[in-house]
Amino acid sequence: MIKNLLDKLFGKKEVRREGREFGAVGTVTIHDVGYSLDNWSSSGFAVTGYDGPLLRGDHIDIFFSLELDGGKLEFNCKSIIVRIEPDKETLAGVFVEMAPETRILIANYFDS
Repeated sequence: MIKNLLDKLFGKKEVRREGREFGAVGTVTIHDVGYSLDNWSSSGFAVTGYDGPLLRGDHIDIFFSLELDGGKLEFNCKSIIVRIEPDKETLAGVFVEMAPETRILIANYFDS
């Protein structure tokens, strides 16, 4: 059921619904391990260096940390894994179940 939902939402391959920011310095912590941020958007993230047991459709808790000029954007939220590429050691997820204040901070970041 979750796989079918993900396929409908994101397509069987990958459907870009918004622009991503590359070159951002940050980490996403999954199960107490920090992974380097590859790119992110207002709806999700991709990390490099992942070689673990998670599967597409898994629901996980993450800690997201992004370095900004003069500060950091940090938050906890739940995420759904939408893509894993073991050969590239890449994992991507979408943000779900986050504080409304965090959604506003992210929206303001991409609107500026």
